[in-house]
Amino acid sequence: MKEYHILSLSGGKDSTALAFFMKENMPEIFENTELVFCDTECELPETYDYLNKIEVFLGKKITRIKPEKSFEHLMITYGYLPSPIHRWCTVELKTKPFKQFVHKKFKSCGGVIKLYIGIRYDELRRAEYNKYGDSSIKEVYPFVDNLITHEDVMEILDKFGIGLPDYYKWSKRSGCYFCPYQSKMTWLKLYEHHPYLFFRAKAFEDSRKADNPGIYKKVGWNLDMLLEDMIKPENMKKIKANYEKEEKTKKEKRKNKQALKLINAIGIFD
Repeated sequence: MKEYHILSLSGGKDSTALAFFMKENMPEIFENTELVFCDTECELPETYDYLNKIEVFLGKKITRIKPEKSFEHLMITYGYLPSPIHRWCTVELKTKPFKQFVHKKFKSCGGVIKLYIGIRYDELRRAEYNKYGDSSIKEVYPFVDNLITHEDVMEILDKFGIGLPDYYKWSKRSGCYFCPYQSKMTWLKLYEHHPYLFFRAKAFEDSRKADNPGIYKKVGWNLDMLLEDMIKPENMKKIKANYEKEEKTKKEKRKNKQALKLINAIGIFD
């Protein structure tokens, strides 16, 4: 049966590392693999810069799939902001356009579509729900098959000199600038690094608030606080203080985990 190979790029570190991993370790497959990025047209500027960099480093063009309808148009259709509960943005801006793209490829090649996904071995559980549920698509996880972890991914990016996307300097995740999953601290970082995008997101929020004055607290991107409240000095101070406290706790947990590993390792050789 004929096979068509697609590597799904997100503009993040894992899928990028997978592209370089496949080029080095699966050259014949990589040569026949189409790199695909689902462009919501709402990505961070750093993401687009990184994609251009990937093309140069790999010497391979990236196919950029765009939705038929813009986010602004979809907002009018749905009438409410996407949220972790109602995640229509991902479906409309990424999943649907990608499936349409795949089905066209399936019809043209008449075989099976192998979709290469950058889920790591140390996040194996993600593979269980990261499936398209489509008989024409066969998901492949090279990092899982080769026991590649977060540490390995960082080594791959360093080895080939591609590095990390610049948004990692202030954010912990890739995605749209208005992602409803991002923390209050990430919203503040967006405000500091890309104020025009912050206020564009706020404009959507203000529009929903004007249309729904009776549910003032329920129309924002964040479930706890509206963007206009986040940038009030007193709230900014609280958000940053809570973030520093959480980071300190995480750091202590990592230290304890490393110490436990060392103790266990010493125990093995006793």
